[in-house]
Amino acid sequence: MLKQRLLDLTQPLRQKGSFAQNFFVTFSGSAAVTALGFLLTPIMTRIYPPAAYGQMAVLNAAVSNLTLLTTLTYQSAVPLPKTKEDALSLMQLSGVLSVGSFVLLSLVMLMFGPWITAWLDVQALGGWFYLLPVLLLFYNLSLLLSSWYTRTKEFRTRAGVDVVTTVVGRAFTIGCGLVTHGHPGGLVVGDAFSKLTTFVALLRSGVHREWGELRRTFSWARVRKAAHDFREFPLYTLPGTYVNTLSAQLPIFFLTSGFGATVVGLYSFSVTLLEIPVGLTGSAIAPVFYQKASELFHTDLPRLRELTLNIYNKLLYVGIVPLGLITVFGDWMFKFAFGARWEMAGVFTGYLGYYYIFKLTSQATGNLYTVLGKQRYLLLTNLLLLVTRAAGLAVGVYLHNVDLALLLFGVGSLACIFLIDMHILHLLGLPVVRIALRTILLLGATLLLLKGLRIGIESVFLKA
Repeated sequence: MLKQRLLDLTQPLRQKGSFAQNFFVTFSGSAAVTALGFLLTPIMTRIYPPAAYGQMAVLNAAVSNLTLLTTLTYQSAVPLPKTKEDALSLMQLSGVLSVGSFVLLSLVMLMFGPWITAWLDVQALGGWFYLLPVLLLFYNLSLLLSSWYTRTKEFRTRAGVDVVTTVVGRAFTIGCGLVTHGHPGGLVVGDAFSKLTTFVALLRSGVHREWGELRRTFSWARVRKAAHDFREFPLYTLPGTYVNTLSAQLPIFFLTSGFGATVVGLYSFSVTLLEIPVGLTGSAIAPVFYQKASELFHTDLPRLRELTLNIYNKLLYVGIVPLGLITVFGDWMFKFAFGARWEMAGVFTGYLGYYYIFKLTSQATGNLYTVLGKQRYLLLTNLLLLVTRAAGLAVGVYLHNVDLALLLFGVGSLACIFLIDMHILHLLGLPVVRIALRTILLLGATLLLLKGLRIGIESVFLKA
């Protein structure tokens, strides 16, 4: 009886290609990556100082911005075409854009490299900053290959690659840090090596078998047709996604100009730690849910509503306690785990923790504007997010108060992401008022409970 019950419960996991099996595979890989990240991060923080993380944050911001501008987000469309022929045309188009942008950016760096380095205030990186075109190329191509594996439902492949490249990349970064005594160039070299191994591993995991057909069927006419057929991505998805990326990176640019590289490093490190649980679930859920949602939208809309709300609720339950703990106890946690010089990064996580709960739930809603064909809303909502964040940061920088700047950034982000989530659920025809009230009550009760726990601990154990 028990054996049969277990077989019934695990039936979805054993069904090849099912949503449950795909989710379990990607979640297992993401969990392994997360565990490795937590284990190795305390070592890295004792090698690299906050200022080094600040310099690297600026470089990563440049890569993120250039990725969107150079790919035009066409690689995101690869899972959507009904025919393999159209998907291969998108692969060809994205490949041309990636290689062409690498050549162009290399020429720009040769001619204007010193001026760009001074403008971004990353002189401490030295000549390592000139790896920017290489980082961009491998990152763009890796995104393209990942989209192909999403289309073919080969989630096990991506999960395995993530685990291996995380170990290799972090180990290489630690080794570079020991050799260079914490020079920020070690972070750049480690990141470049990680991106290279990710690309090679993805390429050799199966997609290389399509190389013959990609080469044989290539024509500029097919590339132009793909660009035209999926023009909504550069017209609507690109502006919205770019605005969202820029708004997420606003603290890096505001804090660099207002408070210096060390504060940027502390902020960047706090965000890196907050991104780990979000990345754990996001990298597991987002590609699987995107593929499933694209399918259900055409075949079973009520099932899509049910699945979306189910995932939204589960992500809320998963994130509310750990991210609530980080919000309330972040400074204590960071000082204990990473050393006294990172305590302020823990304070910053307190300003951002509750926002990341909604960033987590948005893994169930983020791609639905694209699935529903409402890309124009993606642009409008991200513009709202950009303006709200910029206003909060501007007030803090003007008053030269980094705590106020990040508090306003966190609160504004929380409010906007929550409203965006509710808007998407409304487009699906779900009862958003009831969902919103329930969410707010859960968050409020958890915050009051954890805050009361902290006050109690301070009054009992930390009396002067």
